[in-house]
Amino acid sequence: MSLAVNRRHRLAACAVSGVLLGTVLAVLPVASRPVATVAPFLPLFTMAVIATEGLTAFLLWTQFMITRAAFLAALAGAYVYTASTVAVQLLAFPGVFSPTGLLGASPQSAVWIWAFWHGGSPLLVVVALWARWRYPVPLTAQGAAARIGSALLLGPLLLSLLLCYVAIRHADWFPSLVEGGSYQRRLHSPSGIGLALLSAAAFVCLVATTRLRTMLDLWLGVAMLAGLGDIVVTLAANSRFSVGWYVARVASVMASSTVLGVLIWEISHLYRELHKANARLSEFASRDGLTGLYNRRYFDERYPEALTRAQAAPYPLTVMMVDIDHFKRFNDTLGHLHGDDTLTAVAAVLQASLRRSGDFIARYGGEEFVVVLPDCGAQLASQLAERLRVAVVQRGVPAPFTPAGRVTVSVGVATTRASQAATPEVLLAQADAALYRAKEAGRNRVAA
Repeated sequence: MSLAVNRRHRLAACAVSGVLLGTVLAVLPVASRPVATVAPFLPLFTMAVIATEGLTAFLLWTQFMITRAAFLAALAGAYVYTASTVAVQLLAFPGVFSPTGLLGASPQSAVWIWAFWHGGSPLLVVVALWARWRYPVPLTAQGAAARIGSALLLGPLLLSLLLCYVAIRHADWFPSLVEGGSYQRRLHSPSGIGLALLSAAAFVCLVATTRLRTMLDLWLGVAMLAGLGDIVVTLAANSRFSVGWYVARVASVMASSTVLGVLIWEISHLYRELHKANARLSEFASRDGLTGLYNRRYFDERYPEALTRAQAAPYPLTVMMVDIDHFKRFNDTLGHLHGDDTLTAVAAVLQASLRRSGDFIARYGGEEFVVVLPDCGAQLASQLAERLRVAVVQRGVPAPFTPAGRVTVSVGVATTRASQAATPEVLLAQADAALYRAKEAGRNRVAA
């Protein structure tokens, strides 16, 4: 569901949290100081929060669809709640789209929507922690994932719309928190203090239940800490467009983007691991399980391509067919295990004898190997083939039933000419015919 945390991750989270805490402490003494009114700041800040919260919810939901972990669905619901609440607050905020705000909002609507935002988000994180405890394993039962996931996602959205409706249409149900643009009452009201205590309690609950063991838990904790800083600085600011008000808005963006950044980082990390795994899988699929050389399928794919490039350049290309002499006697006399050891030993010798980067060798079938040598003329090819044959003899693998008393190979060589076109089948057949002549002439030799 999320990557495990190591010491470096914890140090990074502690550093970010330290900067955040230091900023809050530095701003508190001057939080209420008024500064210039930047009219575009509020809609830009709000759109940033909506975008980051919405993207985070989407990524969490896609992870839920893959893992079926209820915790992710509930956490996605928490971010949907925030995104929708902030969107309505922007419409209801006085002075953005109209002097008093849209949707029939009163002067108290925006501030109470803010309170529902900062009170509901930590509560929904606690709900997500409860979902993790209630559903510790993926929701694999038929219909359970769709039913429970939809409830955990749509429930917060409906709650957000209901609370925003109440804050706009029935703002008189709540105490007045704004008077003449000042939030002084909010600082001393139970609602302001309650929001700070609720956010702190949710943070403690997250740390106590998860121990911040995963990347998602760790940086969700940093986001909740930023949200708590937003509440504290906003309460100390007392009014809009003050030092504390601006800093609190920045903290809100940080709280919204922290988990999004971690999710994007995790996706990038998983993509890199998937790319490596695919590369390893492709390598395994192209290798012979016994000898470790390339297999027949790899040869069938690469050999025609190499020949096409050679003819387009043009330059010569050589194909060698290598066969272990008297190999059937290994299996009949010494057993198949000894035959496998012989194949492995010969393959290692052949591979070690190829020193050019473009050359490759594959196990063609049984005791036969095929070597492809791009940009290799007939004279050099004969020299390389002889070097392969001698290297196998010098390895000295015992074969008491053969004339040489040790393992030997026969090699057939075929080389293209720059002035003549050759198909892959014809060139391979010529190499095979040369191998047959080497065997007919007594084995342990090269024929071209």
